[in-house]
Amino acid sequence: MAMKMIDPDLVNAFEHASSELIAQVRKAINDFYQDSASGWEQWEKWRTPKPWEERVLSNLERYHHGLQAARKAYDEGDISPIVYEAAAYAGLSKDMEFDDNWMTEQNQIAVQQAVREVVLLASQIHRLGYALLNNGV
Repeated sequence: MAMKMIDPDLVNAFEHASSELIAQVRKAINDFYQDSASGWEQWEKWRTPKPWEERVLSNLERYHHGLQAARKAYDEGDISPIVYEAAAYAGLSKDMEFDDNWMTEQNQIAVQQAVREVVLLASQIHRLGYALLNNGV
């Protein structure tokens, strides 16, 4: 078992950023339905929040559940799972390549910022953890 040598504040920030990303996507979806243009139901499905509800949100929740399990292992002293979960977040942007023009500009910016934040933190944890694991810590 690899010992804990990744800053707990970094791990906390990573978990928080993952939660915040989910919250921002939910907010964008809710805002759309509250203030949507009439007739949006006739739009092609890919131009609506539907792919975000059906694919993106479920993927983000799956990532987050994995992160929470990895966090538990981290709290018990094993960094391996958090390092591997962080590596999984590196491909997060690809899981979100759906049309977002249905979002308000403010929501687009918030979601993009949340993605950048979680990917940056994941990258930091992965790089640090990978180095620690390769050094037999």
